[in-house]
Amino acid sequence: MFLFDANDIRRAERYAIDEIGIPSLVLMENAARGVTDSVIRRFPHAKKIIIACGGGNNGGDGVAAARLLVAEGKEVRVLLTSSPGKYTADLKTNLDVFCKMGGRTLFSSLISDSELRSILQNEDLVIDALLGTGSSGAPRGEILRAIRSMGHTVPVVSIDIPSGVDPSSGKVEGEAVKADLTVTLFARKPGLEIMPGRAFRGDIETVGLGLPAGALLKPGSNFELLCAEDVPGILPRIDPSMHKGDRGTVLVIGGSGRYRGAPLLSALGALRAGAGGVIAAVPTGSTQMFSPHPEMILLEAGTENGCMTPLIWDKVLAEWGGRFNSVVIGPGLDRGEPSQALVRKVWKEWNGVLCVDGDALFALSKWPEYRSRPGLTILTPHEGEAASLLSTTRENVGSSRLRSAMELSALFGTVLLKGPGSLVSDAGRVRIIPFLVPALSVPGSGDVLSGIIGAFSAAGLDGFGATSAGAYLHGLAGQMLQQKNGFDGITAKEIASTLPLAISQLRNLEIEVT
Repeated sequence: MFLFDANDIRRAERYAIDEIGIPSLVLMENAARGVTDSVIRRFPHAKKIIIACGGGNNGGDGVAAARLLVAEGKEVRVLLTSSPGKYTADLKTNLDVFCKMGGRTLFSSLISDSELRSILQNEDLVIDALLGTGSSGAPRGEILRAIRSMGHTVPVVSIDIPSGVDPSSGKVEGEAVKADLTVTLFARKPGLEIMPGRAFRGDIETVGLGLPAGALLKPGSNFELLCAEDVPGILPRIDPSMHKGDRGTVLVIGGSGRYRGAPLLSALGALRAGAGGVIAAVPTGSTQMFSPHPEMILLEAGTENGCMTPLIWDKVLAEWGGRFNSVVIGPGLDRGEPSQALVRKVWKEWNGVLCVDGDALFALSKWPEYRSRPGLTILTPHEGEAASLLSTTRENVGSSRLRSAMELSALFGTVLLKGPGSLVSDAGRVRIIPFLVPALSVPGSGDVLSGIIGAFSAAGLDGFGATSAGAYLHGLAGQMLQQKNGFDGITAKEIASTLPLAISQLRNLEIEVT
């Protein structure tokens, strides 16, 4: 599903008005009808409704919806947060009609804080029409007062976006409306799918403006919401005559004296995602841990201060040459200087696909003079690791996830910024993974994910495809386990074990994302 940012929407609206000749009031009426239908369908028993309106066209949509809701038998009041001199022409037209119909209006500037809270928290439903896609920055003044007064006692429907959420990035600079339902207009916006904005939108419905979106929006977009029906076309192809070599071989380099299980989980992720072969380069003494998995090939090497040294890479090349298709480095590697030297050596000498995860990301953050490598590079940081790579704070990454993912991609190549609603960024393109699965927040979950990406890369997928399909599959497996077993107590091994069933369901489209 393509997503369109605020600039795309503005251009489309101008084209509809200036080139096609649809009056802006007609577009507003169509938007209001879509909002009204959604409200009645979702909240049929809401009798008393208050609509909080700003002075722009989002407020105009709200006033037009107020008139239509009155016609449906609802008791509607309009709360105005701007002075009349700041109303857009279309808002003023709709407001004049609403008032002539006997519609009731209130001005927030004439109401105390306690009265405003009472008004907004004692109706059956609040509709947020304060700020639309043309807004930017933190809410201020009367709009901020209205947002603060809404509380969480009454259901809230936001028109187009929850006020305070950036429609293009999902950034929330100040305070924002926490909606139960967002009725977005014309097309989905990236900010409604990217955290933290995703957490404010509630459920989402898209309503048209009287014209097919495809007639006004340019084909395609740099932003995609990855959907279940898209994934089978990305997954590695299955041929009845294929052999294990066609599936590719993954080399996992990881583990340390402290973290011996991480590379095993990554190798399990690769194996369960369909890799034709898995080689695990791990510290000496790991045989017993790997023994239940004879499908994996084990290479062991000694450690220095608990960390593997660059000698393990020399051993891999001596025994296997380049007879593997992708390398996953970092799970459980630890952060000592020997492991950092190992990461630098592999970075310089391996010309194929390299997936950098875990402690290898730390090593990369401590290597400011790194240079680009000839092979495909995939990074899989969480917000803390991304902050180290960008020399900023975790809080800054969390509040600006889209910008952070794109900045990392410009530096390194394909990047998966993990977390709720993970982002895959590559060459200006961004795919959003739609899953919010708390059950995935367990030790080793990310190790399994890097193994999946390694398997898909080894099978020949490009970086963008391997990473986005891997992240989607990981999210789906977690959701399946969460629906079956609840939120707590799921293990990374269970995530890996669920992968074959998740892949099968994707290939057969037996899936509904929640």
